Amino acid sequence: MRTAANDNSPLYLSEASIAARVLGPKSKTQWAALAAVWEKDGLPRIDPMTGCRYWPAVREFLDRRHGLGRRFLPTAADGVENWN
Repeated sequence: MRTAANDNSPLYLSEASIAARVLGPKSKTQWAALAAVWEKDGLPRIDPMTGCRYWPAVREFLDRRHGLGRRFLPTAADGVENWN
């Protein structure tokens, strides 16, 4: 579920906060390993000025990784269904 743009949540989150959001409360070491691998696939890196990751970009990366970034509707039917 997406949150409103003006929900006053911080945009930059610490690794511990992201780990908890993504994997649950017992996840800090698991997140470190996953983040190292996923950064090679496009996970946003830690911002050097904030020391945190930009959460909306992390969320978008994860959504795309699971196919939720494909927001299109077919322009035509793909054929007649055959239920036999």
